[in-house]
Amino acid sequence: MLAEVLGQVDLAERSGFSDVWITEHHFTGYNVYSDPITLAAALSQRNPSLRIGFAVNVVPLLNPVRFVTRCNLLDQLTSGKLVVGIGPGNAPDEFAGFGVDIDLRHERMAEFISVCERAWSAGPAGFAYDGPHYRGEVRGRIIPAPVQTPQPHIAFASSDPGRLEAAGRRGWSLLLGPVAPKVIAPRLADYLRGLDAAPESVRERALGDMSVLRQIYVAEEGEDWRRTIADPIDVYVRKSAVANAGEAGEGLSPSRFSDWRDRYLSGGWLVAGSAREVAERLAPLAGLGIANLLCWMNFGHMEDELIRASLGRFVERVLPLIRELEPDPELLPSLLEDAGAGDTDFARMWRGGA
Repeated sequence: MLAEVLGQVDLAERSGFSDVWITEHHFTGYNVYSDPITLAAALSQRNPSLRIGFAVNVVPLLNPVRFVTRCNLLDQLTSGKLVVGIGPGNAPDEFAGFGVDIDLRHERMAEFISVCERAWSAGPAGFAYDGPHYRGEVRGRIIPAPVQTPQPHIAFASSDPGRLEAAGRRGWSLLLGPVAPKVIAPRLADYLRGLDAAPESVRERALGDMSVLRQIYVAEEGEDWRRTIADPIDVYVRKSAVANAGEAGEGLSPSRFSDWRDRYLSGGWLVAGSAREVAERLAPLAGLGIANLLCWMNFGHMEDELIRASLGRFVERVLPLIRELEPDPELLPSLLEDAGAGDTDFARMWRGGA
């Protein structure tokens, strides 16, 4: 299975994809690896043209100084093409496996980020840190330094309004999960409010690396994709129940499984169908001004042959339909108005200031 994943990355590179994004999950069988940083190191040498991003590192489970040293090395190995995606995580089984209280994940994450930023800015004299969750003293220089200065670019995933606004103020890029545009809109609005206060050069980088995730299956014309990928859908639903909610995926009752499956199929996670149908489903994401699409084509332990065929059809038939799509400055305000949100001038924010 891991050899197939590596082969799929090779195919993506040959097909002109710009990035490879790696997730982090443990113990649940959600994916075929657990350590994204080790995998990223291998890909940095195997696929040198690709930028590497994390979606996301579950940082409450990690040591911040160790994390900085590993990210710095990866930034060197990729010649500065690393995007460090971070998030608090939400899988009970993963936190239990590492002996970390899941209820403290946001508190731990805030402290983690503080220590990382001190590590990235520290000189040869080092620094000491002493908080509720992380304590230590770096007596010297962190080796190597990153290529990007003062640190690798950060991307952030959250649904909390205050944290989204704070990420914007810091100039971090936004990672948006596979939810419907009407759900994305208020999250994007909170983020843009924070980003509006950042310098123009920071805004440009942050928006340039803003990304949205979608599971994608591009079917052949006339193919019944619901039948073709029925098994991967079922596997994914069960694995997701374990990885994201701590439920006993294999032991889900029929009614509970049906509920999870219905929410999955109606919630915007999966974009499947003919090339034109897929393009039409993706168009609103471009309309919201999101620069990058993270194509999650390997899900539910899908067969390698299906993944490669879908990827090929995406490149040949979908990309020509979506490549020239432009942001629609009226779409975000319209979605927010439907949700009863405020009247912030988001069109001005997209232009980078008044």
